[in-house]
Amino acid sequence: MKDLMGRKFTVLGAGVSGEALALAIAGLGGKVFISELKDSIPDERLSLFEQAGIGWELGGNTDRALECDLMLLSSGVSPESPIVKRAHQAAVSLEGEVDFIVPRLNGKVVAVTGTNGKTTTTSLMAHILRASGWDAVAVGNIGTPLGSVLNERHEVYVVELSSFQLYWTKKSLFDLALVTNLAPDHIDWHGSVENYVDAKGNALARRRQEAWAVVQERDIDPLKIRGDQHILPLMIKDVSDDNGIYMAKDDAWIVIDRKPTKLFSYGQVPMVGFHNLENAAMALGGCFALGCVSCVGGGSFEGYKPPSHRCQFVACVDGVTYIDDSKGTNVASTCTALDSIGGKKVAILGGRGKGESYDSLALSVKRNCRKAILIGEEREPIRQALDIAGFSDWIIASGMEDAVNIARSVAISGDTVLLSPACTSWDMYGSYVERGDHFSRLVRDILEKKPVS
Repeated sequence: MKDLMGRKFTVLGAGVSGEALALAIAGLGGKVFISELKDSIPDERLSLFEQAGIGWELGGNTDRALECDLMLLSSGVSPESPIVKRAHQAAVSLEGEVDFIVPRLNGKVVAVTGTNGKTTTTSLMAHILRASGWDAVAVGNIGTPLGSVLNERHEVYVVELSSFQLYWTKKSLFDLALVTNLAPDHIDWHGSVENYVDAKGNALARRRQEAWAVVQERDIDPLKIRGDQHILPLMIKDVSDDNGIYMAKDDAWIVIDRKPTKLFSYGQVPMVGFHNLENAAMALGGCFALGCVSCVGGGSFEGYKPPSHRCQFVACVDGVTYIDDSKGTNVASTCTALDSIGGKKVAILGGRGKGESYDSLALSVKRNCRKAILIGEEREPIRQALDIAGFSDWIIASGMEDAVNIARSVAISGDTVLLSPACTSWDMYGSYVERGDHFSRLVRDILEKKPVS
């Protein structure tokens, strides 16, 4: 890392990833200035900057940000940002955090991206590798920013990457790339679905020679990778001779060079829903393709704790199962949860929208639900979509407590009450975590107050 000594860096964005990036560079001898659009950031963060000798500005990006040898873009900085355009005009060198950090990592790097399931797949891959004796760490958007591992040594870095980060990724090389699935998302940032998919596709384009990629079979054409000989498509069918990951009747398999290997039996997966079986198959198949041949058989799932608020079991009361999928903040994610979890459901939907159509959500509700309980700012648009789809078993609730009480009164034994809002939480909560915690707390209150028979 001697190339950092004495050089001047500007980091755009003082969020979690920007903070980690700035502190890492300063710790390795770089001179860092951090530029943030927001008027304020936590005092604790400013104190860390001060201790590390990092300069900063808040409330806008001034020309001082251009006074550097290299401008680094933390997660989410848009190419349309005025400071980025000014940097181009001033011939200032620009680099995304992935391209700055990944080439400096000492170990194999796995890129995990996709619309839904990234965090589960990333955390599960790291767990499987560790259970098999590999030194693996899960980093990136999973909660441990890339900058925090800049000066660490690990055998494998499993990196969750957003489409924003991948947009700026031009020179990193990955030892395995995994795209969990694709559905329209972040169109306001990228400008079109095609641009969004192209950004995700950078994870595949930046593979090392002969490195494998794991994708959904249905996503091969959108990702423009048909004919690539190092693709392992996930397919829902019995095993054949073709390279790929197969979701057969009761088991998941991988085939490489015509050799089939059983990955696991479905009953070994400690998560709810068929979509999580797919996540498990991609994770375990990816580890096997990376060279971890001892991981197969399902034993490496033992001890794994799935990320919170992603189809997380809360309780079973009077034969009714309650599941917290508060992380279901877009239509595709909620449709996947509804279609993947067996039996009839009472769905709690709504929050603040992302400008998406609810047509496909309404059809999924019609296929899977006994009732739909609607909350938040989007309750009326969702209700309209349900009516158009011919589903009239909806109920408007005043908030989460009302929704849980209604769900308890209408659900029957064998049903699942599923919180999967298809919307963000920001109309009523500070985060999807707060929303899921509130739902879970209300459900557990019901369980605790239930008389012992």
